[in-house]
Amino acid sequence: MRKNGLVISIDGTAGTGKSTVGKAVAQKLGYGFLSTGELYRALAYKVYEAQLLPQDGAAVLALAQRLTFTFVRQPDAVLKMHVDGEYLGSKLHLEEVGNVASQVSTHKEARAVLTEKMRQAGQDGGIIMEGRDIGTVVFPDAEVKFYLSATAQQRAKRRVKQLQEAGEHPDYDKILALIEERDYRDSHRAASPLKPADGAFIIDTSHMTLEQVVETILEKISHYAA
Repeated sequence: MRKNGLVISIDGTAGTGKSTVGKAVAQKLGYGFLSTGELYRALAYKVYEAQLLPQDGAAVLALAQRLTFTFVRQPDAVLKMHVDGEYLGSKLHLEEVGNVASQVSTHKEARAVLTEKMRQAGQDGGIIMEGRDIGTVVFPDAEVKFYLSATAQQRAKRRVKQLQEAGEHPDYDKILALIEERDYRDSHRAASPLKPADGAFIIDTSHMTLEQVVETILEKISHYAA
C-alpha cells in the first residue's frame, strides 16, 4: 500500500467524460484528481510563449526538462497546477495552445519527461489520474485501472449539446469528423498509443449517465479495497 492510498488510472477516448467522472470519484474517496492533459498544455503554452517551433523536438525537450510542476489539492479534489511557480489558468485553454499541444505531445522524449513528472505527482497514492496512457505507461502498476469508451456518434452528440448550452451553433458532422480524426491519431501514434491497459475495467459509457459511471467505478474500487 502506498502512503496516501491507491493510484487509480482512468484512460479512454476524448469526450467520454473522464475528467468529470474522475473528479466525482476523487471527491467521494477524498483523493486528489489530476487531468494529465494539463501538463501537455502547460508545455505547449511555454513553447508558444517562447515562440519555439512545436516541430523542433530538441527545443521542446530542453524546455520540458526545465519546467517545474507543483500541485495543490483544492476542495473539489482537483490538483491545482503551478508551472514554474505560476498558475496558468485559462491560458492553457487558448485555441493556439491546443494546436501546439497536439504537436508537442508527439515528441517521444518530451513525453518521457512529462511522464516522469506525473509519476512524481502520484507516486504516494491517494490520487486519480485521467489521460490517454496512465495505466499503460505512466502508472502500469496502478492498483485499479479503468478505460472509458463511447461511440464517436454519442460523443459528438454530447459535445454538440455542451456547445448549444453555451449559446453556440455547432455543426454535428464537423464535430463527429474531428472526434474520429483524433481517435485515429491517438490510437496510431508511435509514442504511447491509446489502448486499454492490461487488467483495466472497460466501461462503455454510451448509454450511461454520469452517476451510473461513477457508481460503477466506485463499486470496482470497493472490491479491490476489500
